[in-house]
Amino acid sequence: MTLADLAKLLIGAIIGFIVGFFTRWPLDKLAERRALLKSMGDRYIGNAQADSNQQDDEFWRLGMLQKVGAAELSACELSRVCRRITAHGLRDPRHREISTVFKDRRRSLAGLLRWASQESIDLSDGSRVLRRHAEEVDAQSSNDA
Repeated sequence: MTLADLAKLLIGAIIGFIVGFFTRWPLDKLAERRALLKSMGDRYIGNAQADSNQQDDEFWRLGMLQKVGAAELSACELSRVCRRITAHGLRDPRHREISTVFKDRRRSLAGLLRWASQESIDLSDGSRVLRRHAEEVDAQSSNDA
């Protein structure tokens, strides 16, 4: 084996290592993210099955999503977690009736979760959420007058 062949072999090994590293790193991050989504879904499912009479309470469902950390998820990831929840026979946390009163960015579930997290509002406390909405409506009507 000549020196040129050894150099080619060494360069090939280095390139292979670099390509392998940069290919493996995103795959590891993806696996970590999937494990996080599974963990969030499992925690929600465990709590919901332990307290099954709360499934009809929209604010309990929203609060439980908030407690498992769903505010940090993208809309697509949040949808995956919700599909996992419904696959276990539980009510879809995305089903909203009362909490759609917000007409701004909080109209989306992800937006509502992020807003509540930033404002330190517990979404499982429906009266506080609705009171906050009423305060915003009153402030808006005062500004319009």
